[in-house]
Amino acid sequence: TPAVATETPVSTAAPSAAAPMFFLLAASASVGFAFFLLELVWYRLLAPLLGGSVFTFGLVLAIALVGVGLGGLAYALAAANRPATLVAFATTCLLEAAAVAATYAIGDGVALMALSMGSLRAAGFLAQTLGWTLVTGVVVMPPAIVAGYQFPLLIALFGRGRDQVGRQIGAAYAANT
Repeated sequence: TPAVATETPVSTAAPSAAAPMFFLLAASASVGFAFFLLELVWYRLLAPLLGGSVFTFGLVLAIALVGVGLGGLAYALAAANRPATLVAFATTCLLEAAAVAATYAIGDGVALMALSMGSLRAAGFLAQTLGWTLVTGVVVMPPAIVAGYQFPLLIALFGRGRDQVGRQIGAAYAANT
């Protein structure tokens, strides 16, 4: 007898959240505010090393956005079919904190790397910018990738139903921003 393919029906009922809505909104606001503060700290950390210019601020912002994009891509490729859990969210918070702490643990190494990149000035602005990008990437990229993975995971915790998807994503973004 031929095998009959069965299709799993998609639920259009209201999704069941893994956590109370107030917790998810508070978590979204907390991680958004923490990342905003990190951007300011990264700029203040890198300004003495790279110069407190618009180029330094722009690099911090650009590398943070690239990292967030890469983290979102990693979530889409690796975890989109797994159920979102509060344990996974807590793990991303811990990983992000560890990535930030690692920067401070290697602090002198970052300063020495920035100092060694100073010789690139003689090669021109493009070479100097590439050196700045490398230093900034070491500091900003790891936590930004984790943050980029973390946000879609947080949105997934809001629910899994087709109803009110826009409202759930909008609430997550509003609280995060």
